[in-house]
This record gives sequence, C-alpha cells and structure tokens, in this order.
Amino acid sequence: MDTMKQGTGPSAYQEPTAVQMTYEQFLQENPGVGILKIQASRAQQTIPISGVRILVAQNFSDLRVLFFDGQTDENGMIASIRLPAPPLAESLNSKDPKPGAVYQVYATHPGFAPQHYEIEIFDGITAILPVTPQLTGEV
Repeated sequence: MDTMKQGTGPSAYQEPTAVQMTYEQFLQENPGVGILKIQASRAQQTIPISGVRILVAQNFSDLRVLFFDGQTDENGMIASIRLPAPPLAESLNSKDPKPGAVYQVYATHPGFAPQHYEIEIFDGITAILPVTPQLTGEV
C-alpha cells in the first residue's frame, strides 16, 4: 500500500492536527479491523533492526489515543497491529470515495533519529510500513 509518507519539519514529534471528531465518533465510523505490519531495516531492507520502539497514536477532538506501543523483534518486524478501520468498499466508490482511518506512527531507537509516518488503514487489509531509521549523523 503506497499511502504512507514520512513526516517533515524540525522534529519527528511535531504534533499532528487532531482528527475533527471525537474518539467515540471515530469508532462508530471505523467498525472493522485492519492490520498494520512494521518492517524496520537498513541497507535497502537487507539488515533488520530489532528493538525499534513503535507508537501508533491519533489525536481526536476530545483526547489523544495510543493504539499500540511495542518494539520490533529480532527480524525487525511487528507482524500484526490491529486497528479500527472503515470498510474498503467505501473507498472504491468513484462518486464519493471515503478515506481510510489515518494513524500517526512514531519510530525511535537509540543511535537513530526519531521518525514520524502517517498510514491509512482499511478493514480486512494488511498495510505494510517499511521503517528505515537514519543514523543520527545521517539526518
């Protein structure tokens, strides 16, 4: 899925704009479950990076929700982060396509610059997010 982008700006921890709905409204609009898979690596995805801390969060009009907090395994992977998501069929409507649920993903690891990504999730779909940390001196 090519719906991810790396955050820009002076800090990977800049606060994203809040979703213009409450958390309860978000859950009502996203009754399904989509899967996020993380693959952390260097050297054009040939060297996995274990121990990358991944946070998946979103700001809503009434609160900030942390959906996941964990680390990549020895293969640089987190295989299955389950997230609320809307039906994929709604995004395929050519007259009025609906976006997926967008999540903020933060990646940190000692010695690497922190990174921020956004990813769109749909019900029944596994989205793969390649995380490619840069050494602090490379940024």
